[in-house]
Amino acid sequence: MEKPLELSRYCVPFTPFKKRLEDALVCLVSTAGVRKKDDRPFVLEGDTSFRTIGGEAVAADLAVDDTHYDHACIDKDVNCVFPIDRLRSLAREQRIAGLTEQHFAMGFSQNLKEVRDTTVPQIARAVAGTRPDAVLLTGG
Repeated sequence: MEKPLELSRYCVPFTPFKKRLEDALVCLVSTAGVRKKDDRPFVLEGDTSFRTIGGEAVAADLAVDDTHYDHACIDKDVNCVFPIDRLRSLAREQRIAGLTEQHFAMGFSQNLKEVRDTTVPQIARAVAGTRPDAVLLTGG
């Protein structure tokens, strides 16, 4: 009998942040089912794919596809889980250097093996391609 996959048993890599935030480009990565409204929706019953969200996006351009958590507050302001407008404000105030040209989000899935073996490495490669100084991870 196959044992369930326990992601908590895997080490979360951590790299100490040594740069000044004022000099850092930030990339957003979320598991909250966020996507651009004109992009294909996530499959609500389970979806191991991810979406790329352009750096020019604002909260009004975004939608959330997930029925597995209460997102009433997100329906009012998607910045609760994908703070793109808030980060842009921080960039204008020169508290961060700016945002990367792309951000990433995935939806709900119980297929943790595929998420771990396929989706997470794909997202990691995509994030690395944006060359961020910091990555802000948000969950749903």
